[in-house]
Amino acid sequence: MIMILARENQTKEMFNKNLQLLSPWLRETVLKIDEKELWEKVQVTYDNEGYPICRYHQEHTSFLITSQRPIQEAQQWSEAIAVQGAGAIFMYGSGFGYSLFEIFRRKQPHTLVVLFEQNIYLFAAMLHYFDLEPIISTQKIAFLIGDIECFARAFDQLFFSIVFANCTSPVLAFTPVAQRNFKDHYMQIHKYIFSQLGLFVFYIGNDHLDNLIGLHNLLSNTKEIVKNPYLSCLKDKYQDVPAFIIANGPSLDKNIQQLKKVKDKGLIICAESAIIPLIRNNIKPDILTIIERTKYTYTYHFENIDYPEDMALLCLGLVDKRVYPSFCGAKIPIFRHMEAINQWLNKHLGDGSALDAGANVSHLALELAVYLGANPIVFVGQDYAYGPEGITHSKASVYFEEKGKRARELLKSKPIIHVESNEGTMIPSNQLWTDFKKGLEHKIATHSHKIIINSTEGGARIKGTRCEPLAYAIKKYCNRPIPHKVHEVISQNKKKVSVAERKQGLLSFIKSVEGYAGLFRKLRQEATHGRLACREMIRLSQEKDIAKHRNILEETYQKHINTYQLFIADDLCRCFSQQVIFVYFYLMNRLGLIDTSDKITEIFRIQHDFFHHLNIVCQSVSVHLEDAIETLKGVLEELDNSDYRGEDYEQC
Repeated sequence: MIMILARENQTKEMFNKNLQLLSPWLRETVLKIDEKELWEKVQVTYDNEGYPICRYHQEHTSFLITSQRPIQEAQQWSEAIAVQGAGAIFMYGSGFGYSLFEIFRRKQPHTLVVLFEQNIYLFAAMLHYFDLEPIISTQKIAFLIGDIECFARAFDQLFFSIVFANCTSPVLAFTPVAQRNFKDHYMQIHKYIFSQLGLFVFYIGNDHLDNLIGLHNLLSNTKEIVKNPYLSCLKDKYQDVPAFIIANGPSLDKNIQQLKKVKDKGLIICAESAIIPLIRNNIKPDILTIIERTKYTYTYHFENIDYPEDMALLCLGLVDKRVYPSFCGAKIPIFRHMEAINQWLNKHLGDGSALDAGANVSHLALELAVYLGANPIVFVGQDYAYGPEGITHSKASVYFEEKGKRARELLKSKPIIHVESNEGTMIPSNQLWTDFKKGLEHKIATHSHKIIINSTEGGARIKGTRCEPLAYAIKKYCNRPIPHKVHEVISQNKKKVSVAERKQGLLSFIKSVEGYAGLFRKLRQEATHGRLACREMIRLSQEKDIAKHRNILEETYQKHINTYQLFIADDLCRCFSQQVIFVYFYLMNRLGLIDTSDKITEIFRIQHDFFHHLNIVCQSVSVHLEDAIETLKGVLEELDNSDYRGEDYEQC
């Protein structure tokens, strides 16, 4: 790749040209830099061969960003990077352009380079001296520039794009300047990136059945969605009211009785499985919230159980279809924010209100408390760790009964890891709880304007919270009555529900369901054609004179790569296919450089299986959608034939 440099009188022109090639967010970021400050920090001179040499001034120190022999340094560095066959390269530091161009000179055309340049001044200076069009035009570069806060959103967007599928097994490349002068900065970025990747993969999951259950439950709960008020009716209704999020950790038994003092002076938000211990101790929460979609939510916490009608059920719309009908009090199905299936229903049947529910019910409870305007927010029983003698939950919960045996055994089967406790010691936990804790800490960090207290008597330390005894928190914050009861607000708003508007939304949704059923059938045909083509390519790759088939083999391979884009071009399609996409891109990336006939055969075998599983996904989704159409029409007919006005809840 030719490296085009700007002469001294061309730097401004080069900068403006490069600026137009950048994405809007990055262009805006660069333009915020004060030009005087830029050139106070960055000094660029030319060597005898006409190459820019960069020096950086930082506080009372000054050091070279490039060596006096920048081309040779970049070449020597890049030779140690295993670029051949790499699906992606995570590059830390641009090397003021030289290392970046060297990587693009040596890498394969399909390899994606994700450049992390933490110093925005060095990046802006590089734009003045190097023509980046040859690199950007390849569409195989992703710029993540500045500190973590600056590029975090762009990184999230990158993860949910098809190009990131190449990053399942990235090669790491720390440039000399990243190691020599900014090592701490880049190690912080590196740890953040892989921590985020772990969370992304954790949230996506690896179970197509789980996605189908969520789809089935949401479609089955359509009736509950159309007849109940939206979450927005509770927005900021509890400004500066203390909220107590009650989880079902083993420490809950130590201070559960103190929660009786909260009554009517703070909100008690119960995280699903803590409901049985609360009810058994005569503590009635204001809100019961649930995130799980499995049948065990119903069998553990609703089957043959009558809850007080003056508490509210605020849980995700994708819970088991038996949950809502079995609850006689006020209820609101919640849409999950930034999740394709929920967004789809929300577009037609909701008003846009939604929560970023996370992966754990405590994540949802926190987001709910913030949405209501509560402050402070107090966690109780949020252990994320084992109690004495390996206890996993409150002894008053169903997990100590026979029907909770499955859950107990599942937790016992998990390997023990140790985490820091609230007391500073190391205590036993497991990877699942640790991942949940990291997710909660991430959410807490986004709500820095809230006071978040951990009143759990034991358990793992939760970053971003301050520890206070529950009795102290209650005495300090529960000093006036809450403005209104949650169930009353919901009941009042249920009377305002417009049946005509809900019917119109349902009609629109039914039409959309029919359209998506057809789309998934078409995608299934694409997968079938791709699988058949792979069989033919496998046959050709095994012939002796494979050279004469080289063109068709390469064209078919690239065609299939482009075809995979069809399965994530739409957010709803992506929701169901993304697990398969990541698994099979990992398998293809792991194969490395396709430089032998055996590897050609293997890559088409992988693609064959790839299409096979995409076929299964599309078939299962289309069947679920087709089956739902009649059910949805039945809900519409029920609305047409009823005189429902939202005044009363049906008898349970």
